Amino acid sequence: MTSLLTNNAAMTALTTLKSINTQLDATSNRVSTGQRVSSASDNAAYWSIATTVRTDNASLSAVKDSLGLGSSAVDTTYNGLTSIITDLQNMRAKLQTALQPGVDRAKVQTEISAIQSKMKATADSSVSSGQNWLSVDSSTSNTAYQATQSVIAGFSRSTAGAISYSKINVDVAGIKLYDINSTSVNTPATAAQVTGTTSLTGTTGFGSGTGTANFSGTNEVAIKLTLSGGNDTIVLNSSTLKSAAKDLTKVTTDELLTAINNQIAASSTLTGKVSASLDTTGRLTFGTIGASGTGSAATLKVENGTVSTGNTLIDVGFGTGTATTDARSAAGTNAGTSNAKGILDTVGSTTYSINTIDISTLTGTAGDTTLANLITQVDKAIASVTNAGTKLGANKTQIDGQKTFVDTLMKANDRTIGILVDADVEEESTKLKALQTQQQLAVQALSIANGASANVLSLFR
Repeated sequence: MTSLLTNNAAMTALTTLKSINTQLDATSNRVSTGQRVSSASDNAAYWSIATTVRTDNASLSAVKDSLGLGSSAVDTTYNGLTSIITDLQNMRAKLQTALQPGVDRAKVQTEISAIQSKMKATADSSVSSGQNWLSVDSSTSNTAYQATQSVIAGFSRSTAGAISYSKINVDVAGIKLYDINSTSVNTPATAAQVTGTTSLTGTTGFGSGTGTANFSGTNEVAIKLTLSGGNDTIVLNSSTLKSAAKDLTKVTTDELLTAINNQIAASSTLTGKVSASLDTTGRLTFGTIGASGTGSAATLKVENGTVSTGNTLIDVGFGTGTATTDARSAAGTNAGTSNAKGILDTVGSTTYSINTIDISTLTGTAGDTTLANLITQVDKAIASVTNAGTKLGANKTQIDGQKTFVDTLMKANDRTIGILVDADVEEESTKLKALQTQQQLAVQALSIANGASANVLSLFR
């Protein structure tokens, strides 16, 4: 039907043209931006994921920069150490020369003084990004000093959205060569730790490798923990394991560990003072808590406790015999003080430090004895500096490995983003050409439809 009031053909053509124009705009945007999801309205889920991954990549980029700075600092410090090792070897050779009869020790000292000045200059100039790990000032007034320097090595996001950072720690206090600080520094007490004899999964209680233990019957674990302030016995059986284990016939090592710590937390004697964990080999380990301050070291004794009548004591790495037979004790170290000086400015038994050795006045038998002791002191310094270089080498390996991993992870994230939001430019270009043709045809169709009314009016002429 042809109507003068409603042009159905024109309306259809207009609707088609609008649809084509919408598709053409979207396709043009994809071609120009290279993305099929450039805003949340395109695909909310993909846009959200891609935005999160981009944020992660920005954080990883910062981590990569941190690793680069850390690598530079380690390289600078390592180069300084290797140079100083050579200097120490030269110093030892000069001292050995001075042992020979008739050698003018004052002249040898001139060479030794030059070596000492060179070593100090090398340490002082081993600076990277404002950090010097060889020549330091550990005085309490120097708030910039840190005994352990941390290099940010990675970050992770938990399921709850919390961000945490992993670090590679460099023991500056253990590798420093010179320290302006002449006072002693406090060293904290350390924790006491007692470890089982074998991995839990290797005990008879856990089936010698099956990885689970049966607590549904009369099997029971009773461990007596004795601290300096008292003792208590942890009892683990079918009753106390109910809340921690899903299946009492197949209790896992993690479930057992959870139950042990639950029992510790419920003990007024043990809570907050000791904790249980598994070491890297899966052995059950008990350690004291809160020994990082000053004061005496904590002590800890672990032994089999008394089981209920008729129950069987099973092995969790502390034996299945009597308490006396299987008792194990440990103690941490007491808090104290240590010399703040570095490897080369610490005064040894000869009353000299490597930095202050002076053989110009050493004469006679006593002088020869002191000189021999100085050679031994220098040899020990070479070993200490070599050990410092080994530590830095391990740090360098960690940093380089992490740099490679972070770089690989960033590339993987880029690929993930590409899969989610990147447009197939070849496909979109072909589609764009087709839509442009459809647009032209739709315009022509609309023009024809709009001319239909004129054709009807011509019938009345």
